[in-house]
Amino acid sequence: MNRLTAVLAAIALVPALARAQDAAAEQQDPAAAQGATEESSFDASAMQGKVDSLAEQYAETKTDVAKLKKLKLSGYVQGRYAWQESAAADFNTTPESAPSQQGFFVRRGRFKATYDADWSQFAVQLDATPAGVSAKEAFASIKLPWKGFAVDAGLQLFPFGYEVAVRSSSDLDLLERSAVTRAYIADEYDLGVALRGAYGIMNFKVGLFNGNGVAAKQAGVDNDQRKDVIGRVGFDLGMLTGGVSGWYGTTVNYVASDDPDYDRYRLGADAQLFLDLVPVGGTALKGEYIWGRTTLSDKNGGAGDRLGDTGHGWYALVTQNVWRWNQLAVRYEEFTPDHTVDLTTGTAVKTGREIQAALHTFVGEGGKISLAWYHPMNGDRASGVSSDPKRDQFIVQAQAKF
Repeated sequence: MNRLTAVLAAIALVPALARAQDAAAEQQDPAAAQGATEESSFDASAMQGKVDSLAEQYAETKTDVAKLKKLKLSGYVQGRYAWQESAAADFNTTPESAPSQQGFFVRRGRFKATYDADWSQFAVQLDATPAGVSAKEAFASIKLPWKGFAVDAGLQLFPFGYEVAVRSSSDLDLLERSAVTRAYIADEYDLGVALRGAYGIMNFKVGLFNGNGVAAKQAGVDNDQRKDVIGRVGFDLGMLTGGVSGWYGTTVNYVASDDPDYDRYRLGADAQLFLDLVPVGGTALKGEYIWGRTTLSDKNGGAGDRLGDTGHGWYALVTQNVWRWNQLAVRYEEFTPDHTVDLTTGTAVKTGREIQAALHTFVGEGGKISLAWYHPMNGDRASGVSSDPKRDQFIVQAQAKF
């Protein structure tokens, strides 16, 4: 009985002992408890500092990325192999010294940087080939308060015609522009200032330019004090696009003793129709007509060639997509550089005609292989001149674009 009483008493004392140990733990060193609290507080402050630092770094990175998104880099290279019946190659950089009628060359090697800010934009484009490096574009744009309107100042494309003002050299249907375009808008670029804009289905660009273009004797230098007004007004209805172009100016031939001046005029109209006629892909019909006076070249001190001569030219072409990897293109063109040519002379040719065809195969992202054929013909000509000048040309081109 006494043993049972002792066991029950011990069990009853257990809760009391536990409470006593808890109280003792609470009465342990206050300094140690305070240190633990301060250590916990220090860790929280350090963590907050790290978070703030990361937030600042993120904000800086976000700003840098936003600036980089405004910078666009692009370019392409066109490597070619050409063969033709005669040694006077149209697109060889040194045709007179070509040792044969065939060879490899780089037609274009373009690199372009564009930075698009809120109220301004600049663009610089270089063309690098074995013949040298030259600037193709170098202009600044100031955006106007009206959406889609801006002023471009510097070296830029002539705002004239479809093949120059609209179509990039990397997307030409027949690898090269038509003969009339190459004569009246040679080398495609000039120095000047222009206003451009778009509203609804309409768009326009018109400006004041040197007028002699980069084809002049000294590229980028005006050969006289005259300035030319050049512009194009276009429309876009989706399946139908087009425009009209105008050019009004004069040039001075300082090589001649009496410094004569000559009119430099152009008028042009172009249209493009896009259709779905066959199940394998889209079809496009395109045409352009240009009338002009005085062609562009480095002759006569940069004043141009065929000074004062009036001529005209036109082309019509059709393209057919074959699935998404191939495209066929056929073009017929005529060019009369001088309406006053006397066909009674034995070697005179008034009008040149040409039929051309090309097959493009698209390879991956940005790759394209093209095979083109050009067949020049003598149109209006003297009786002693053959209709076939024997200048057929074949070109194989590989293009990579990014």
